[in-house]
Amino acid sequence: MTHQVDATNKRPAKCTLEPMDLHNPEDFEELLAQRKLCGWDMEPAVLEKWRRLCDEKRKNMFWIIPTAPSHAPEQVRTDGDSDSQGQQQQQQQQRLRVGHICLQSYDDPPDPRVASEDKSVMMISTFFIKPEYRSGGLGTEAVKALEGWAKTAPYGSPDCRAVTVHTVSRRYSEDDSDEFRGLYARRGLPTPERGRSNEDWYARMGYVKWKEERRYEDKLLDGTEIKLLAVYMSKDIS
Repeated sequence: MTHQVDATNKRPAKCTLEPMDLHNPEDFEELLAQRKLCGWDMEPAVLEKWRRLCDEKRKNMFWIIPTAPSHAPEQVRTDGDSDSQGQQQQQQQQRLRVGHICLQSYDDPPDPRVASEDKSVMMISTFFIKPEYRSGGLGTEAVKALEGWAKTAPYGSPDCRAVTVHTVSRRYSEDDSDEFRGLYARRGLPTPERGRSNEDWYARMGYVKWKEERRYEDKLLDGTEIKLLAVYMSKDIS
């Protein structure tokens, strides 16, 4: 089963979300490859933990599969191609896994305002799209689709009233101080463009910031361990 959400109801959804099966070796290896591209949570042991949480129905992993032609790779067919080859290409295109996203009913440390075991509050996590597919609104449609799943049992609940997310503070892209934008050089990373923060992106979709705290562990080039500032955001879907 896949779940489509169209934000305007005037055009097809740009993606479907397909539940992932981490007991399937193909799904496990594809997720591991995508996590390595992401650069976070890329160890097999982490995915094994996620698999256990999926078995416990506390974490729900989905593949992001584009449906709009603008997001599908161009298929060039020659006169020598058979109909069966064309059908195979079409089937592969229909299940092109360009990223993944997660909906979960727990957070660590536990906080019922962020995610609740009764699924009245669900949290977005583990969201990644391959770089070549990040234009054209695919990410926005994936989040909108996930909001639909949050109201759908057994992944979410009809009683779900809010979806939350935590992400890196926009200050890391807007504040020139050494503590924020200046930190990228000390981490050996390129400084991000202004106006392109995750916080701003979620805000445009109706997510409202309600808390900040140090959360994400990282390390500077000199070995100093730090915690990056996270913002907690929530959207009412009741």
